[in-house]
Amino acid sequence: MEMHQVRYFLAVAELLNFSRAAEKCKVSQPALSRAIHALEDEFGGPLFRREGRNSHLSDLGRMVRPHLEQVYAESLAAQRLADDFSKFKRSLLKLGIMSTIAPDQIVDLIAGIRKKHAGLELALCDADAKNLRARLLGGELEVTIDAFPGETDERIHCLPLFREQMMIVVHPEHRLANQQGIRVKDIDG
Repeated sequence: MEMHQVRYFLAVAELLNFSRAAEKCKVSQPALSRAIHALEDEFGGPLFRREGRNSHLSDLGRMVRPHLEQVYAESLAAQRLADDFSKFKRSLLKLGIMSTIAPDQIVDLIAGIRKKHAGLELALCDADAKNLRARLLGGELEVTIDAFPGETDERIHCLPLFREQMMIVVHPEHRLANQQGIRVKDIDG
């Protein structure tokens, strides 16, 4: 069964006239009749009783009509969803954010995304960078905002968003207290 056959059947069922149904569907009457006959062959019986220019639904036609109406309505709904998705009118973005990133650094980013794509739904997930990367590679997430210094993976496309100044806070009498800069290796161990 093809969707155009369903559409043609529903037009004939509504108008009870093959010629007017063909006009409504913008096809020739013979093409519409062939499609209905193919559908009848598939269902194993006549869907209409043809009486001259008038047609009536057969018992089989009355039985299948509600199901075909539902199939057609669901098909149209699926087409609308696909269209909305492709135009970002309605789609889901699964975004992972490293739990140590300060919210004020990403609020504007998320607000900008929402403003530009109002139908975009965000599914947010927070975790550590290693977990986020694993979820990204596993397909659970589409985008992550994380800090994974020094590690690169050719399967991931990375773009820097911002630089973050890290600070160490120590007691005034600590051995590192009076230094101008501290390297990571200075605090190792």
